[in-house]
Amino acid sequence: MNEKKRLSAEYTMLSILEYLCINSQSGPLSKYHILTKIAGIKQQRHDRISEILNTLEENGLIRSTKIADSTFYEITDKGNMVYHKWVKDFLDFVRSM
Repeated sequence: MNEKKRLSAEYTMLSILEYLCINSQSGPLSKYHILTKIAGIKQQRHDRISEILNTLEENGLIRSTKIADSTFYEITDKGNMVYHKWVKDFLDFVRSM
């Protein structure tokens, strides 16, 4: 039986922040890219990911740019600082368990 693993909203949020920190340096990434490239995110509901992206943006950790029918996301300086200050260590700890 193939069970879906449900990740907490907090873990998912921090994983998205990490991915954007590492991968959006060369330019903004689409929601589709985020949904298909981050391990564990593929099985999450799209509306849940949208809420998480909105929360990250409301807190100034990422910014979005709307182009035609798509929205693209990239990390802000604040998001980059937060990631390197504590998110990276936290995710490394959780993943090692």
